Amino acid sequence: MKRFKISVFFVVFFAALLALGQIKETISLLLALIVHEAGHIAAAKALGCKVEKLSIQPLGGYLYLDQLLEVQPGVESRIALAGPAANLLTAAAAMALAPYSPQGYVSAFIRASLTLMAFNLLPALPLDGGRVLRGRLTGWISYYRATKIVLACGFGCGLLLIMLAICRLAQGQPNPSIFAAAGFLLYNAWVERKQLLVPLLRYVLSRQQSLRKHKLMAADTLVAAPGAKVNEVLKHIRPQKYYQISVLDEKYALAGTLTEHQLLKLILAGTGQSSLQEAVKGLGERMD
Repeated sequence: MKRFKISVFFVVFFAALLALGQIKETISLLLALIVHEAGHIAAAKALGCKVEKLSIQPLGGYLYLDQLLEVQPGVESRIALAGPAANLLTAAAAMALAPYSPQGYVSAFIRASLTLMAFNLLPALPLDGGRVLRGRLTGWISYYRATKIVLACGFGCGLLLIMLAICRLAQGQPNPSIFAAAGFLLYNAWVERKQLLVPLLRYVLSRQQSLRKHKLMAADTLVAAPGAKVNEVLKHIRPQKYYQISVLDEKYALAGTLTEHQLLKLILAGTGQSSLQEAVKGLGERMD
């Protein structure tokens, strides 16, 4: 692993826990977090992925790998589930030591492990549960629609956690961790929504590399009605397929065909809002 990054949110969160005197909880959560990320890293290496960077968040982390996992839903799901599985296994092992732990540190570690596991299994991005859900959904619908569904789930989970935190506060049992978890989910859902097309561009780039490697790939055809925009094609892409786009003119005759590679070049050139007909016409003129 070449790089390691700790987010500002991580520092603020654990500083707040220490300021509130929750030393036992802080140590336990840090250990549970280390176990969680170790599970992800071990699974990634076992599946042939190289970890290039690890970004640590308060209740989880984000691995930057040498492969684009979004186009490999099965691999992504196994790596995602390895973190919660590691928490569950260590919590189960620690239960045998709980009666002998001084000042209940082992019990605190078990609670932290199970809490971290449960939180990361929520169907929200960038959590493990959200990645698994999106991977499942892309078997039936486009990556764009699957991501939008998981983002909506993330907003819902964040709002439910805020309600839970307020209820605990009203009962005289304030829990800053719940507020932090809710803020984390809402913030990331907002960020992911603003950058929704970025992973789709990475999709097309990754398939370009895959085509160079395998020489041949199965393809599906998308038919674009008159007036369809270049960017709209990305919303219909699924990770397991390669696409060619048949563009129709106003008379619904075939105006031309675009490949994913040509589509990517148009988007990177800043013409994503232009019509596919204009794109086909422009490509034809350049060929002439």
